[in-house]
Amino acid sequence: MKRKILLIPLALLLAISLVATGCAPAPEKVAYEGYVASLPEGCEPVPPECFEQAIEEGELYIYEWAEWWPDDIFDGFSEEFGIEVSRDYFASTEEVKTKFALYPETPYDLVTGLGISDAYPLQEAGAAGQINPDWIPNVLEYMPEELIEMEHDPGMQYSVPTDMYFTSYVYNKELVDDPRIPSWSVLFEPAEEFYGKVTLWDEIHEVIGAALKYLGYDYYSDNEAELMEARDLLLEVKPHLLVFDSWPRGLLLGDEAWISGLWYGDGWFLNDEYEAIVPALPTEGTNLGIDLAIHPIGSANPAAAHLFLNYLFRPEVNALHIESIWYPPVHTAVLELLPEEFLKVIALPEGYLAKCDPFDPRAVTGRGLELRIEIFEELKR
Repeated sequence: MKRKILLIPLALLLAISLVATGCAPAPEKVAYEGYVASLPEGCEPVPPECFEQAIEEGELYIYEWAEWWPDDIFDGFSEEFGIEVSRDYFASTEEVKTKFALYPETPYDLVTGLGISDAYPLQEAGAAGQINPDWIPNVLEYMPEELIEMEHDPGMQYSVPTDMYFTSYVYNKELVDDPRIPSWSVLFEPAEEFYGKVTLWDEIHEVIGAALKYLGYDYYSDNEAELMEARDLLLEVKPHLLVFDSWPRGLLLGDEAWISGLWYGDGWFLNDEYEAIVPALPTEGTNLGIDLAIHPIGSANPAAAHLFLNYLFRPEVNALHIESIWYPPVHTAVLELLPEEFLKVIALPEGYLAKCDPFDPRAVTGRGLELRIEIFEELKR
């Protein structure tokens, strides 16, 4: 089947804007012929050797954000293939990087939900295992060419994009009335009445990048003067923070936090649960991020990992994934499967993409990384 190539993320996001589980394995092994015959239209099977090895492995260990990807995806995969899925959760991507820095062969089969700036260090440290493109035909069928050939990992040798995201913030509309919304200033220069009610990410690249963007600089800048200015801004706001927390759901739902640095899709996710929480897409712009899944080098079930990635890129499964997490898709056939109401929610203001910065390795290498580490350590002391 011919690969579909679209200009993503720009074309896909513009198209959006214009539209204003773990369970027990099955008792019997699945036969390859039955698997192929049962595939929905538009889905490609993994090769027999991948399938047979995955069924023999019978297990899949995933490391992911808590309360994010829907259980139905994991339940459906387990029920179809008789593969038992076990999931461990992390509270921040700093936790993931620390774990793999200490033990690169940590035995997970997949780690999901890492932005490029978080996944790249694992790749550079040799903790990311190689992905076999022949074992993920659905991914190749529906992944835009420019995402296959991204600078940090040309050819998707070590990572697979799963969705897109924008770094932003949320606020409680019943408790926060600030005419500056949606400017970053509400977060980084909070009004006095909001002192002790603000949270920032426990993420080195997000907290520093967002501060840089508020100051008018590139999210991934490696300019020392600009980074020091961002440091000063963060140190100034630190005494007024409630906490550094990358997933302050409980604080927000309990009205303890009124303004929180968060990701735009997560803001809508929480809004669906508590209408008072509203995401703000910052006036000054933000980063255009790509979430990745990596296949760690310590994986004991590599075929099951590939089979899952191929399953995730079935159009209907990917639509479930996207609609559940409220993030824009990277899958080229998913827009037509999403409800119009959802597309309107994640639509972007006209011209907003021009204000957004795509990943730049300057932030995760050389002096750019060294300065960020120094700033983050000072900020967390």
